[in-house]
Amino acid sequence: MSSGSVLSSDSGYASAGSHMTLSEGRKRAPRYKAEAEAAISRITQGMENLDREIAATKENCKEVEKEIQQHYKKLRSKLKQEEQEMITKVQKCNGDRKGELSQEKKRLQTELGKTKEDVTFCEKILDCKDDKEFFTLKQQIEERFQKLSLQQTGNRSLESHTRVTFRPCSLSQVSGGSLSVLDIEGPVVESLYCSVTVTPDTVGLTSGNVAPQVEVTSPQGKTTLIQTTAHTSPPLAAGKGQTSRVRRVWGGEWRPQTSGKHTLGVCMGGKKDLGSLTVDVGSNNPVLRFGQWGRQQGQFHNPFDVAVRGDRLYVADYANHHVQAFDLRGNFCHTFSTTFPIGLTVQTDGTIVVNSGNEVMKFSPSGELLHKFPLGEYCSRPWGLAVQRGGRVVVADWGKHSIFLFEADGTLVKQVGGQGQGEGKFDMPCFVCVDKEDNIIVADTGNHSVQVFDKNLNFKQKFGQEGRQPQDMLCPTGVSADSRGNIVLGSSGDGKLQVFRPDGTWVANISSDGDKLKGPLGVAVTEDGHVFVADSDDNCIRKYRYM
Repeated sequence: MSSGSVLSSDSGYASAGSHMTLSEGRKRAPRYKAEAEAAISRITQGMENLDREIAATKENCKEVEKEIQQHYKKLRSKLKQEEQEMITKVQKCNGDRKGELSQEKKRLQTELGKTKEDVTFCEKILDCKDDKEFFTLKQQIEERFQKLSLQQTGNRSLESHTRVTFRPCSLSQVSGGSLSVLDIEGPVVESLYCSVTVTPDTVGLTSGNVAPQVEVTSPQGKTTLIQTTAHTSPPLAAGKGQTSRVRRVWGGEWRPQTSGKHTLGVCMGGKKDLGSLTVDVGSNNPVLRFGQWGRQQGQFHNPFDVAVRGDRLYVADYANHHVQAFDLRGNFCHTFSTTFPIGLTVQTDGTIVVNSGNEVMKFSPSGELLHKFPLGEYCSRPWGLAVQRGGRVVVADWGKHSIFLFEADGTLVKQVGGQGQGEGKFDMPCFVCVDKEDNIIVADTGNHSVQVFDKNLNFKQKFGQEGRQPQDMLCPTGVSADSRGNIVLGSSGDGKLQVFRPDGTWVANISSDGDKLKGPLGVAVTEDGHVFVADSDDNCIRKYRYM
């Protein structure tokens, strides 16, 4: 073969002008072989890596399966423990409720026995053939039958008692690793405080001092946050091979402002959906209602004001010209006559002070007139009144848009007011009260606000404005202050009750869904967190829980 010859085209080489020669190919063959062998080594190594990854994945999944089994074993143990705890709580509720109802039943049995005795007595007298004796006992017969007709016991409602309910959490709450329990203690009622607790899972909430928050969404879509603080609960029982431990529980207070279904969700550290609960908030309906239109004992014709002292409630029954006394369950006790009683209060010694016929009258607890002084020289249309600890009398006069302070004997000490909207000016102030420091609190009805003065009628503060927001006022009438300084108002403009702190901060409203107030006037608080309201338009007295 001559030096100019070339391989044919089907040999894989072309002419010398554009392809390597045979000699060049032979020179490069060892390098190609080495590269091919290296590629084979890399592919083999990759396959070995895949085999190792497959084995590692298999081993990893086995370990995860073990972790899952251990996790759900712990959950089953925890669920069993919580199941027993919940059953124990229910059993305790049953025992407590049974005890309460048994006591109520005993009381009713006692009342039933007394009532039967009254009936037997009346039957015997009615069978009496002696007309003289019959007429002698006529008054006693009428009193006994009047007492029977006014008996309220059989009509009392048990709706105010808490119904035991169970609210199960979802599986995501139980097994999500963030929370184990979101729970609420106590009745969930509009305007009343209840306790909210968050119990973390063992591997969940471990963020030091960062507390979880509970986000509440109302039926109207408004959201609020409940802040929580940490405290400990009783130690958890130790499982096999474990030691007992103390779990951390976070708690806070919630005061729902509206009735209806609310959603509670736990969030912490920017994370949400760590547990949720739907709660149906009940309406704050009256726990007691008694009275109706009439002129008999226990009936009313425009009740204007109420006052509480100890275990007695006093009602200024305006158009019936009486002050009636009841126990705190609404049972009639006694009554005494006085002309057009509008405002009344009761002093610490039991003396009943009444604005009656443009006079301040002081009566003994039994209704005997002790002292009086006229208001006509100073006042034109006096309404509510209050008495300070030293005996000074405070009178609200909506005719002169003023507040008057009198000595106990009727000597005028000071007058503040005049129609207007500034400090110390009023627009038809109707009712007034004094707090434990003898500060004077005025329901400034026409100005839709409250003004507070010190014991000498020097201005201190003013709060409130007209409007439809929860904290706004609409013609406040009755006003009362409790031992903690909370101020409770009755609003005739919208038929609701409002609760404020001493500094004027709004706390809550009470506006029941069912038995609504029609014309609330005077209000009076009790030491156990209830408020009585004189509903003049409905001729009855209602009692609500506000704390």
